[in-house]
Amino acid sequence: MWSSLIVGALLLFLTDALAVQKHKGCLTRRELEIQAKRLLRRTGRPTEHRAVHAVSSPSCSDFTHWVFSSDLKNRSLSPWRSRFETDHNLFPSVYEVAECLCSGCIIDGSENTDYNSIPVMQSVMFLKKVLCSSDPEKYSFEVVYKTIPVACTCAVPRQ
Repeated sequence: MWSSLIVGALLLFLTDALAVQKHKGCLTRRELEIQAKRLLRRTGRPTEHRAVHAVSSPSCSDFTHWVFSSDLKNRSLSPWRSRFETDHNLFPSVYEVAECLCSGCIIDGSENTDYNSIPVMQSVMFLKKVLCSSDPEKYSFEVVYKTIPVACTCAVPRQ
């Protein structure tokens, strides 16, 4: 009986300790940005995106103008464009997502709707800003994963 109580108390203690560790300390906004960038660099994630000049928004019918491009997104059987999304509660706050240009796939130089262009989804790690309950002027962060489209691929339609 005592062993059950000891195990229960130990589990309660560990649960509280893990809850405290869920947030990585209370930091000022500036300190939080520095820590987030440091952690993202260690995991190989970009901390900032360079500004990209938009040429024009390509469409599926424009694919013939892009086939000689070095970019895979323009030469794919399921071409896509990239756009940036912003979420100021996340680090990095700006991230790239893919949008398929065609509903079908480019087969023999034209769009064939017997096939489907579908997004390739990937789970990506972000750091989410969280207000500290002990000090509303400070923040903590927690690791969150978001599934985002990163490219497009050609697929046979579901039957």
